[in-house]
Amino acid sequence: MDFSFLKQEKIPIIGESELKRSAVAITLTEQDEVIFEVRSEKIAHQPGDICLPGGGVEPGETPQEAAVRELSEELLLDTEQISLIAPSSIFVTGSQEIHCYLCRISGYDGSFQKEEVAKILRVPLVFFLIAEPEIHEVVWHPDMGEDFPFEKIHGGRNYGWREHKSRIRFYEYEGHVIWGITARIMEAFAQQVKKQQVKKQQVEKQQVTEKQQVQQDR
Repeated sequence: MDFSFLKQEKIPIIGESELKRSAVAITLTEQDEVIFEVRSEKIAHQPGDICLPGGGVEPGETPQEAAVRELSEELLLDTEQISLIAPSSIFVTGSQEIHCYLCRISGYDGSFQKEEVAKILRVPLVFFLIAEPEIHEVVWHPDMGEDFPFEKIHGGRNYGWREHKSRIRFYEYEGHVIWGITARIMEAFAQQVKKQQVKKQQVEKQQVTEKQQVQQDR
């Protein structure tokens, strides 16, 4: 059998088609505040949690389009008020593929869609550049249904399943708790920004050193 076709195909990611794709917007105001939503207590999924604007990617839609659409719908913005700067990261969990985008909004008056959102929370970006999240480890254990075919695996019900560990992040800002996936996304973004700041400082330091060397050579 000829397997040369494998050299020409994109390497598939096993399980990718089973992941729920969504997109979120790390949304900056003109004052470099990050906009978060406090979810309504009336909704079934994650009531009261603090999250970034975002939602599921609809059929025929790219994650980038989904991020802008959700941001526009949830904060009642015209698309002209939204400037998508760049993708920042992709966060993959056991069941989700979350595409994260950095956006800048202009002329925002604090409006929001009241069916799912209780209120808006503004947090200065610098807070995430200074603060370190509190981290707690959680161990997840498999929970098999009664119809699981234990008789087909060696060890049956006593099989040595591996534990799955997660590190859950928590930020606290003025009495508000930002945690879980949202906190993980913000931590990763803050790390990107800080890394770039260090690179910039190194370049500037090198330029000063080179300038001083030139002056000494004269």
